[in-house]
Amino acid sequence: MPESVNGISVIMPAYNSAKLIRYSIKSILNQSYKELELIIVDDGSDDNTAEVISEFKDNRILYFKTENKGTAAAVNFGVTKAKYDWIARIDTDDLNTKDRLEQQVEYINNNPETDVVSSWSIYFNNKGRILFFLLPPVEHKYILDVLNLHNPLNQSGVLIRKKMLDEYKYNESFLLNEDFELFFRIREKVKFRNIPEYLVYTRVHEKSKSFKKRNRNVYDMLMNHSFKNLVDSKSKGDHFYWACKIAWISFFYGNRKDSRSFFKTSVSLKNTLALIATFLPDKFFDKFIYSRLKYRLISLFKEKKRYYNELKELLK
Repeated sequence: MPESVNGISVIMPAYNSAKLIRYSIKSILNQSYKELELIIVDDGSDDNTAEVISEFKDNRILYFKTENKGTAAAVNFGVTKAKYDWIARIDTDDLNTKDRLEQQVEYINNNPETDVVSSWSIYFNNKGRILFFLLPPVEHKYILDVLNLHNPLNQSGVLIRKKMLDEYKYNESFLLNEDFELFFRIREKVKFRNIPEYLVYTRVHEKSKSFKKRNRNVYDMLMNHSFKNLVDSKSKGDHFYWACKIAWISFFYGNRKDSRSFFKTSVSLKNTLALIATFLPDKFFDKFIYSRLKYRLISLFKEKKRYYNELKELLK
C-alpha cells in the first residue's frame, strides 16, 4: 500500500503576475495543512513580480527565476526542486480555500490508490463577482469520459504524485492547456478523483488562460484519439459515441462547420443551440463558447452568500 502524504510541495509558476500573485501566495501560506513548501518559479517576468514575492517573510517560500519558456517548462523546473513526494499546483491568479490541502491529504490517506486529485471550483471576476460554479465528475471512470473532450481537473486544485511528474513531465510544446495534455497522456496510468467540495476559486479575466483560444495541439490530440477509436469501433454504440466526440471536438477546437451535419441529424436542445452557434461570426461564437452559459444558468439558483464571504476573505 502506498505511503500516506507526509508533506506537499506547492508549485506556482509566475509570469508578470505582480498585480495578483500576493493573493494566491497568501491562500497557500494560510493553509490549515502546514507541512508544505511553496516553490515559486518566475518565468522570466519583466514587471515587479519578484518585489511582491519578497514582501513575504516565510521560510517555506523558495523563489527561482528562469528564462521565459512558458508554464510547462516552469513547472517542470519546479518539480526538480521539490522535496516532498506530492506536488500541488496553483496559478498566480487563482485562490485556494484554507482547507484545500488538508481535505486532499485526508482524501489521499483514505484512498491511497488515487494518483491525481482535484476538486470542484468557483469562477469569479476581477470585481469579486461569482460567475458560476463548476462541478466536474468525481469518479475516475467519468473523469476519463470527460477527458475525451475537456479537462475536468482544475489545475489550481491538482495534487499529484511527484513520481508521475518525474517520469512523464509536462509537454513544453504546449504553451496553453499543458495540464490537459498531461492528464490526457497519462490517463491509462493513473487513478483520478475530484473531491466534491469547492476548494478552488478560479479568476476569469482577459489575460487569464480561461479567455485564450485553445491551441491547435489540443485539437490534434483529441481528434487523433477519437478518430482511431472510431475506426476501431466494434459496435454501433461505440461508433456513435466516437462520432459524437469528433463532432464536438470540431465545434470546440477545430472548424465548427464540420460539426453541423451531426447536430442536424441528432436532435436535442443542446445540439440545436450548438448548431445555431456554428453560424455566428467568430467574435460572437468565441463569446458564446467562453461564457460557459450552461454553468451560469445553473448557478443562478445556487445560494452564494457563504461563498461570497469566503472569497471576500481570500481577497483581503
